[in-house]
Amino acid sequence: RCDALLRSLNERSAIVFRFKTFIWFALGVAGFATAIVSNFHAVAMAQETETKISELAPGVFFRKAQTAPVFTGCNQGWVVFRDYVLIIDANFPGQAEEVIAQVRKTTDKPIRFVFDTHHHGDHADGNMQYAKIGATIVAHERSQPLFQTKGKAGFEKAQVDRAKEYANLSYELPSLYFSHKLIFDDGEQRVELLFLGHGHTAGDAVAWLPKHSILFTGDACVNGPFNYTGDGNTESWIAALGAMEELGVKVLCPGHGELGGPETIAKQRRYFSELRTSIRKMIDDGKSLDTIKKEIAIPFYKEWTGVEVGTRVENIEHVYKELTLPKGALKDTRSFRKWAKLPGKEGYGRMKIWDSLGESPVDLRFDALADMYMTSNAEQRKEIRDYFSGDLNEFCSMWQYVRRAAVRLSEANDSLMLRRGLAIAAIEGARFDYRDTINSLVILRYAAEKREIDYKPYFEQIRDWVEPEIFPYFENARSQSQESLTGTVRSFGPKEWTFD
Repeated sequence: RCDALLRSLNERSAIVFRFKTFIWFALGVAGFATAIVSNFHAVAMAQETETKISELAPGVFFRKAQTAPVFTGCNQGWVVFRDYVLIIDANFPGQAEEVIAQVRKTTDKPIRFVFDTHHHGDHADGNMQYAKIGATIVAHERSQPLFQTKGKAGFEKAQVDRAKEYANLSYELPSLYFSHKLIFDDGEQRVELLFLGHGHTAGDAVAWLPKHSILFTGDACVNGPFNYTGDGNTESWIAALGAMEELGVKVLCPGHGELGGPETIAKQRRYFSELRTSIRKMIDDGKSLDTIKKEIAIPFYKEWTGVEVGTRVENIEHVYKELTLPKGALKDTRSFRKWAKLPGKEGYGRMKIWDSLGESPVDLRFDALADMYMTSNAEQRKEIRDYFSGDLNEFCSMWQYVRRAAVRLSEANDSLMLRRGLAIAAIEGARFDYRDTINSLVILRYAAEKREIDYKPYFEQIRDWVEPEIFPYFENARSQSQESLTGTVRSFGPKEWTFD
């Protein structure tokens, strides 16, 4: 019995030993896993809390900005050419000073150009620091009214909120604007500034270095939970990201977050695609915005950014608004139904622009639209602008109508034609082409002067008819010198007009 008891105790000891061994092994694995997670978290925090500079290719630098615990602004870059330096994004004023100092550590060549990817303060408020050392500030032409309105207003607010940094500084606008592409190439370096469409803002542009397959995107692509959609159009943003992918990017320099590659663009595009699809389905299921905010789930987003998709409330609200534009409500109004049935939908495609003035179905159609717009309230006018947003065919016809209205105005002292032309221009606004909008407005002004009509009160009324960021286009046309006015009309007006 003693032998049996000893054998039993030994067996039990062995079991206990094996159990203890298992427990210690499990605790070891857990500890190791915890250590890995803790280390990963520490690395992530280190990345957030540090600003670091990398030379991506000879003479091509990327500066990743600190984002936590204090947000210091956007990521930036600079390219050293044979005789000068090009900066990509100006950042805040204080950060601009730091970047200038960092550039001086890499080269003594002068900073000649600064490219603002868009108008937001963390990318452009530091412009004056570069302008005072002789640099030219460059941006896309669609960003011009945004700089003049939202950009300036943001700067003035920062003068109060960030008084220490912004004290005694004045806002510096870009002085060089480009339309689709602007190239810097000295045989050694090549940078192409490209407009790919309305993304983060209407005036977004990117910097593409084809020799190195490096792309600086500003906030058109970010790496992490940094998206702000308030000035964006997520539908066209997805298309712009697709255009970025087609470039053949190897190194992606985002506006915020760590360096990435083509997979970063794919993640950014996937986020907007899945966000729109998810919200669209929930709207179709009859769910309210509050319910959508609570229930929306896009698992991959947390894997990419580290946060739940539902925490990005502003993005959800913006996409919900995009997907519930009041096109249906507008179609249901009596005046709009009446307008939609008018002939002339084919537009001006087959007409000579100056023929049959005022008599064609398309002229009558836009006359009616202008009258409806002028008699609508502010909310209805916005619905009309939203309804036509993105309709290129309608915009082309609107652009031609404004010019035809100017000719009709020049042939009869009829201020109604001036108001109609301005109303259609307000709908078309800057959404089609900035230069064409200005030219059309200049022709309207010239026609009014030709008939000795005081055009200024009518141009002033446009303030109530358009978004604030569009008004500077009308102000530009109103304030042009006579020499500039005549030059534009000579180039773009009817050949029959004579000039003194």
